[in-house]
Amino acid sequence: MASLIWQPLHRALEARLKTGDRLNWIVAPFVKIDALKRLLETKDPSPGFKLICRWRPEDLVGGVSDLEVFTYLHSRGYELYVNSQLHMKLYAFESNVALCTSANLTLRGLGYVDLNVANIETGSEVDLSAQDWVNLYSVARESRLVTADIYDRFKQYVDGVPPPVSAPEAPDILGQKKRFTIASLPATDSPTLLADFYCSAGAPSQKYEDTLRAYQDLATFEIPFGLTRMEFLDALGKSFLRNEFVREFVDHLQIKKDLRFGAVNAWIHERCEDVPLPYRWELKRNTHAFYNWLAHFIPQISWDRPNYSQVIYWNG
Repeated sequence: MASLIWQPLHRALEARLKTGDRLNWIVAPFVKIDALKRLLETKDPSPGFKLICRWRPEDLVGGVSDLEVFTYLHSRGYELYVNSQLHMKLYAFESNVALCTSANLTLRGLGYVDLNVANIETGSEVDLSAQDWVNLYSVARESRLVTADIYDRFKQYVDGVPPPVSAPEAPDILGQKKRFTIASLPATDSPTLLADFYCSAGAPSQKYEDTLRAYQDLATFEIPFGLTRMEFLDALGKSFLRNEFVREFVDHLQIKKDLRFGAVNAWIHERCEDVPLPYRWELKRNTHAFYNWLAHFIPQISWDRPNYSQVIYWNG
């Protein structure tokens, strides 16, 4: 049985980083720029590294999180997401190991300061299970990508409210979100491949990125574990067909009768915003997968490649 890891927690994180196991996700409500720099400068994280923090306006005004986190990550090509309900703290590595801890990403939280003044924190290293990833994707689906425009709105608010913040109601800085996210699109190339993964419980031959795609789909379509293959495909089909994103697209296709690939991608971009995904998301691949799912579950839909351009059809 694994024992608890005590302060200074940064040593446990750095020890794993020095083995070559890179950070993939960090999920922590409070993030301070000095602690973030010290951790990431130990070893560069995964190319698809993402950080999710809370960033309530009062957090920034009160100084428990820093606006500079965005500019630092953005300059290095990494993404920052916010979720106002966040309380969990998780540091996930490419190896599928994660440090689950009470510590925020701050100097006191990770024990970068004198331990006489550091927070009393602890944690434990865990292997993330399939259900863990499904739950993480559920968190990710409700998170918002911080863009330069959103950062400017946060900064304008923080600059105009000297601490301590006393306003009982914080403004809606993030603004209206789009109706759907890119996680609304199936990630696995086909329902059959997802069923193969589900029934094999993630066989060792499964590629790591394909495993992550499968976990996202299980979360998106809320499929429980423990079903037979027939039960799984039946539950998946029903969930897929009642998905609001799918229904809206099918209605659009019924009107248009056929759509070229570029028109479908434009339709998706207009309605979907980014969410943090640890696998490499490519609109072309995910749109192609969406075609496969539609043709699998809806007999009236087909697609082909006339003149090297994919076209999807409503044949009803």
